[in-house]
Amino acid sequence: MLKSLFASLRAKPAIAEPVAAIAETALPPTLGVLTHQPVYDARHNLVANEFLLSQAMRAGPAPNKEPGQFDRLMLRTLINLDVFGSLSRRASVIHLSSLASLSAPELADLPAEHIILLLDIAPDEVLTMDSTEQLAILKTQGYRLALAAASLSPQHTATQSQTLLSQADFLVVDFSASAEGVLAPLLNHTLQQHPHIAAYARNVSSYEDYNVCRHSRNHHFTLFQGPFMAHSRQQNPEQANPGQIRVMEIMRLLRSDAPVRELDAQFKLDSTLLFKLLRFINASANGITRKIMTLDETLLLLGREALFKWLTLLLFSSHKDDGRSRALLEQSLSRARFMESLGKARGGNKIENEHLFLTGMFSMLGALLKQPLEQAIAPLELPTTVVQALLEGRGLFAPYLVLAQAMENHSSQEIRRLSHALGIPLEQVNSLSMQAMQWAENISCTDASH
Repeated sequence: MLKSLFASLRAKPAIAEPVAAIAETALPPTLGVLTHQPVYDARHNLVANEFLLSQAMRAGPAPNKEPGQFDRLMLRTLINLDVFGSLSRRASVIHLSSLASLSAPELADLPAEHIILLLDIAPDEVLTMDSTEQLAILKTQGYRLALAAASLSPQHTATQSQTLLSQADFLVVDFSASAEGVLAPLLNHTLQQHPHIAAYARNVSSYEDYNVCRHSRNHHFTLFQGPFMAHSRQQNPEQANPGQIRVMEIMRLLRSDAPVRELDAQFKLDSTLLFKLLRFINASANGITRKIMTLDETLLLLGREALFKWLTLLLFSSHKDDGRSRALLEQSLSRARFMESLGKARGGNKIENEHLFLTGMFSMLGALLKQPLEQAIAPLELPTTVVQALLEGRGLFAPYLVLAQAMENHSSQEIRRLSHALGIPLEQVNSLSMQAMQWAENISCTDASH
């Protein structure tokens, strides 16, 4: 059950004045690892990032037990990581677990027009007059509000529920909850009574669920979050298009150390391939100081391993559809860059870091080609270490891939375990993850603009 976010991501007025502050307490600069998941519209465009503190962090010691304490720590972490400055092209979904958080002073530092506050309050929390006024202020400043099911608990009064619904932009339908307890009441009653509210589907794990939502005639689903996009939908396998076949052939030639003339001959069969490749390589996000203009220069300055890496971008971008390929490209880029950065942080050599990048990129190739991953990567003759990580979950690169996936799936125990095993502090994992997301967004938007 999903979404169409274009209309709901329209620009809104900037923050006009600071929000009222709740009582100040001594807060650490960060709470720990901040995980993230992409949010899509009904056309598969990646339109937002949903941020969440890992549950292990939330359960740890806090300076006090004030309502909204962990929400403020998450907001502080987001600000310290410069998430809103570096990821400016996407909306950000931020979870709030208490009505007290509506008065958090950190909200004054956020770009309201790019923020969706996902309110998930306890069944016994009461909406006060101050909270009602603060919510109205936030709405006038441009914030959008998404309400989780718990925010409309039967324990709440009808007045409280109606007040929240009157300000809501989205109603969150969680597919990890029971259909009987959540889907039927919310969809068949609340959404029909409040047609201005769009539905936001979370934890959508399969394409079947996605299609049910998208093709529903009675409900307006506009946002979709969950692992459904990475599924290859093997029940409807798709042949690679000619552009993808040619790119894979060039990649095969590179792996077999074919002479430059054979590589050049393949590029000449499609005049746009080299142009696309050079556009990717010369993108400002890559920090290359000298502009590369030819295939010979690419091989001379970057080498075959780096050229192979950049060809993976062409593989993902050579198939144009309703946004799915672009979304998978950006997710793959973020995962690949993150893994490469982890390798550099550990002092890995250039070849190892290049192979870490490839592992991240190709981890979603099956989803792109709608084939089993083993079948999708077979023509590429990848290094053994890459194949072991992708298909068997073992070997030198496997911990990096599992950590990247844990960052996307809110798997706090895995994040802690693997960060410790790799010898990388959690704070650095945070930073590298955000930097990878920013880099991937810049590269992907460069491609989309051409």
